[in-house]
Amino acid sequence: MRLHDNGALAGALQSTHRVVPVFVFESGLIAQSDTSAMHVQAWYQALTDLRTSLRAIDSDVFIATGSIEDVLNELHELIDFGAIYSHEETGNDWTFQRDIRVAKWCEARQVEWHEVPQNAVIRRLVNRDQRQPVFRQRLIESAVIAEPKSVPLPAEVQQRCDRQQIPDHTDFYHASEYDQIEFGQLQAISETQAKLELHSFLTRRGFGYSGGISSPNTAFEAGSRLSAHLAWGTISLRAVHAATIRAQAGYREMGDDTGKQWGKSLRAFSSRLHWHDHFIQRLESEPDMEFTAINPAYVPLQYEDDPEKLNAWVFGKTGFPLIDACMRCLQATGFLNFRMRAMVVSFAVFGLHLSWRTIHPPLARIFRDYEPGIHLSQLQMQAGVVGINTIRVYSPVKQILDQDPECEFIKRWIPELAEFSPLEIAASDRPRLGSYPDPIVDFKVAAKAMKDQIFSIRKSDFGKEASAKVLEKHGSRKSPARRRK
Repeated sequence: MRLHDNGALAGALQSTHRVVPVFVFESGLIAQSDTSAMHVQAWYQALTDLRTSLRAIDSDVFIATGSIEDVLNELHELIDFGAIYSHEETGNDWTFQRDIRVAKWCEARQVEWHEVPQNAVIRRLVNRDQRQPVFRQRLIESAVIAEPKSVPLPAEVQQRCDRQQIPDHTDFYHASEYDQIEFGQLQAISETQAKLELHSFLTRRGFGYSGGISSPNTAFEAGSRLSAHLAWGTISLRAVHAATIRAQAGYREMGDDTGKQWGKSLRAFSSRLHWHDHFIQRLESEPDMEFTAINPAYVPLQYEDDPEKLNAWVFGKTGFPLIDACMRCLQATGFLNFRMRAMVVSFAVFGLHLSWRTIHPPLARIFRDYEPGIHLSQLQMQAGVVGINTIRVYSPVKQILDQDPECEFIKRWIPELAEFSPLEIAASDRPRLGSYPDPIVDFKVAAKAMKDQIFSIRKSDFGKEASAKVLEKHGSRKSPARRRK
């Protein structure tokens, strides 16, 4: 969804004088349980901006709906192309099966399919120690690809493009019972917007990144807000890295306290960029983790999966103020900072005994920045089923005291609590607060029951053996000292 640093487009332009940019609204993908109208609307916005950029250089994008095979058949009859260029993708199982079908289609018609790496995720990774050199080569040492000055489009395709309209999300809307999307509050997704947000982060907003991304009150401003752009391809991870490195060099030269704070924040941000592909690599190497725990020892874990509790969690009616505020914020904006995401997942699993598999689709649908590899890795990690991470059970009361002590965030998203004091809202043994519901579970009792299950597996011989294998295949290669730092 971009012209800048688009390796697939650059590869196509190097190989031929006629290139057709193509985007397909795939009906099968749109029908998946983890795809929502929020995501389709992001495609619409990004595609609208991309079309404007292409038309400015006398080109366009061929837009189609339906199955990828039908679209390729139509184009092949129209221009008899000999090659397809695309970026490598690590998506859900549906996209994996679609890619298998495309590969067979290309083989049957002797069409070459070139898949270009767009990050440091490695296909058919044999040894995880390969990752760091690949990360440096692809994202640090390789130059960012400039935007093309021309994308020559065949005349017969141009005529089709002139008549094509970009479908809106309403054309495909299949509402889930869990969707309450407020489209007016969603982050705008486009290459133009991505460049603006990267610039504002590296010149102004990022100053408070270190120390500002934990609280939901400050994370909207202090966070980079680039995750959705990375997820939908309106900016590349390499371009973000390159811009961050340039900014770090400039702030080092300042030598004053302001420069030091910027240095601290951008070091923290660079670390997060490094983890981006670390988690996507897990899904690339373990595609079954969409359906089963990455650690086989935790497959037998017992969950209640009570539909009423799931419903209360999704719609922010659990009786736990910070949990409910976070879920209502997600429904409206599609964004939540990392600590609060970890907390709502931890609460769902440990407090409500909902399986990570159960909460995967409704949560994916309301993430504006849904990236399957990161999403599934984080779900399993926060649910404690990876087996190699510290079990973190976030107290929904303590997090109020730590991250929203004046209850600003809570009162913004739960207006029925506006008249109550922070002390009343945060009290663990509070009386009923007007129309706001009582807590639906005894959190401490419920969390202990789930932790007892997990620690019983963790201490077992099979648990230790399985976890050792997971650590060897998927664990970080940083030393313990570096991780602590």
